[in-house]
Amino acid sequence: MSADEADELLSGAAAELAHNGFPALPARVIMALTGTEEGRMTADELAARLSVSPAAVSGAVRYLATLGFLRIGSLPGSRRHVYTLPRTPWYTATLTKPGVYRNLIDLLTSAAGRMEEKSAARLRIEEMVDFFRFFERRMPQLLEEWQRERQSAPMSPPPPTTVPRSP
Repeated sequence: MSADEADELLSGAAAELAHNGFPALPARVIMALTGTEEGRMTADELAARLSVSPAAVSGAVRYLATLGFLRIGSLPGSRRHVYTLPRTPWYTATLTKPGVYRNLIDLLTSAAGRMEEKSAARLRIEEMVDFFRFFERRMPQLLEEWQRERQSAPMSPPPPTTVPRSP
């Protein structure tokens, strides 16, 4: 599979995320990072790959870093930033709408099937597909369990949340 073909398929996955409410450029950025061997890119690399301005990339990566979907670091000996996927897969934070994953599963399965069998990008994408399949299968049960728990327990305030900060 050529890099252009992989980019096209991952763009389809990004479009599906955007169609379901995820901001379009952050979706494109996270899919571009996911589709790289290293799981990291600079702003210039992202801008070139996505045909957008570095300023647009800056806004998208700030959004993604706030969600904990990527980390912002610096290249050694440089003032340039590098954006890296976290050790914990970014998609584990997307646990709200199980039905939206069917098209994404299909697009990613197609993308992975066209990549080198043992490549890091393919392994990441296959793990993502496995996660979405599991989630899609389990979410209805979890929602039912949650509803039963909420009906039997008094309402309590939600726990305090913290926003992940990039280094």
